Amino acid sequence: MPQSKILVDTNAYLRLAKTVRPLLFVPFGDNEYCLYILPELNEELAGRKLQSKFPWVDDEEFAENRKHFPQIGKKQKKSIQQTFEYVWDHVQTELPGPSKVDTWYVAYALELGVPVVTDDQDMTDLAKAFDAQVMPTLELLKIMLDCGHTDMKTINGLVEYWKYFADMPANFKPDYQRLFGDQ
Repeated sequence: MPQSKILVDTNAYLRLAKTVRPLLFVPFGDNEYCLYILPELNEELAGRKLQSKFPWVDDEEFAENRKHFPQIGKKQKKSIQQTFEYVWDHVQTELPGPSKVDTWYVAYALELGVPVVTDDQDMTDLAKAFDAQVMPTLELLKIMLDCGHTDMKTINGLVEYWKYFADMPANFKPDYQRLFGDQ
């Protein structure tokens, strides 16, 4: 069965990678879900601001796990580039807020026909403007829970961690209630 690829953006990666290990390139569930990042995420993580806030990203375990990217051919690469340019033009003229990395994620999601996980509201709005599949981190955690790839203890531990660091995803309360109820 072919993999069901899911792209994970920077904020979702940073929220999950220390707890769900290894996070990337590990198929799970009957649908063979497999999480990927884009090379641009590694470039973003090399920035001084993220380095100081998340020094663990350079640890060998995490750096090694981030070496796997979606396989794309030359035609797809060209299509992704064209889609990026079109979407980036939209960002610059109609929807300021998303970064270039956000725009690359949306372009890949559109061309590969795969969802992208993000809690970034600007990026979510951009994805929706182009009908790209997008889901919040909590929805990914629900998929993982349903597949037996994680459990409620881990999810609730993540939630406590996010609360402690004041890093709650947008729409947390309604999303949590919708996906997990009173668990």
